[in-house]
Amino acid sequence: MSKVQEWLESGEYLPPFLRDFHDQKDLFKYLDEVRERSVKKNGGAYMASLTFSDAQIYTIDIFLWVMARHGYTLQCSRKRLCFSDLDDTIARSNKSRADTSVALIQSLLSKGDPA
Repeated sequence: MSKVQEWLESGEYLPPFLRDFHDQKDLFKYLDEVRERSVKKNGGAYMASLTFSDAQIYTIDIFLWVMARHGYTLQCSRKRLCFSDLDDTIARSNKSRADTSVALIQSLLSKGDPA
C-alpha cells in the first residue's frame, strides 16, 4: 500500500473536527439548516431533495478524498480576522434541534392528556 493510500485511509487528510463520523453529522445537519433557509429565502427547490447524509457522504467520502488524493486539503484560514467559532455554531444548532424536539414531544403529550 502506498504512503498516500495509508494517509487517506487514516483520515488524517481531514481537519480534526471532521475525522469523527458523529461530528461530521452535526456539521452537515447544520449545513442542511442553512440550505433550508436558502430555499425559503430564494424560493424554488434548489437542492430540495438533498439530504444532510447525501451531502456528508459526497463531501467527505468523495470530494475531500479525491482532493486529498491529489494533494489538496481543507485548512483553517491564516487571515487574521474575527471568524465565527464553528464549534459554538454547531453547538447552538444542536441545542436548537433538541429544543424543537422537546417542544414537539411536550405538545404531543399534552394533547393526549385528558385533564
